[in-house]
Amino acid sequence: MDIEGMVARRVPGYSLESAFYTSAEVYALDLEVIFGRHWLFCATEAEIPEPGDFVTVEVGSTSVIIVRDDDEGVSALLNVCRHRGSRIVDDPCGAVGNFVCPYHQWTYRTDGSLIFAESSQPGFDRSAFGLRRVPVRSLAGLVFVCLSDEPPVDFDEVAGVLEPYLAPYRLAGLKVAHQTDLMEAGNWKLVMENNRECLHCDAGHPELTSAYFPF
Repeated sequence: MDIEGMVARRVPGYSLESAFYTSAEVYALDLEVIFGRHWLFCATEAEIPEPGDFVTVEVGSTSVIIVRDDDEGVSALLNVCRHRGSRIVDDPCGAVGNFVCPYHQWTYRTDGSLIFAESSQPGFDRSAFGLRRVPVRSLAGLVFVCLSDEPPVDFDEVAGVLEPYLAPYRLAGLKVAHQTDLMEAGNWKLVMENNRECLHCDAGHPELTSAYFPF
């Protein structure tokens, strides 16, 4: 598929060609180039208030554990045991003292460091086999991760713009009272394009438009 050619043919102000919304090849490239290299908002600190609290996030075939570690910082770890590649946790959220692989019981602290590996050979260096860490940043209680080893360097610049708007809400100190997961049965680009325009809002979201100032 000539994806570069399709991008070159794009007419500003019009939808992309249909393959951008339906092609598995384009979607795989989306995961690699966009979701795999940029900061992604994945959780709130309110979801992991205590040490050991965690949530898991799925991005394509990659699973990430976002956890409040024992030092009360926020860590992000690949959800893959360093021994045989088993998933460490399957639950979307929970609380642990340590992470224990269900396959061979390799045990990791909440910061990802390996503390137990049964039947290890003499001289085995546990410090070299902790869970892989994922770049993570917290912005006024919102947690962002990046799957790339070289995340974009402009996070602080963006944070400087956003934080004054977020800080008054004190999001890090909130408590989660209820959570609803909405699964959109559509390509992410189509969802975002519809989200960024509100031509349908008067008919489809009267409760929302009633909360706005008059335009």
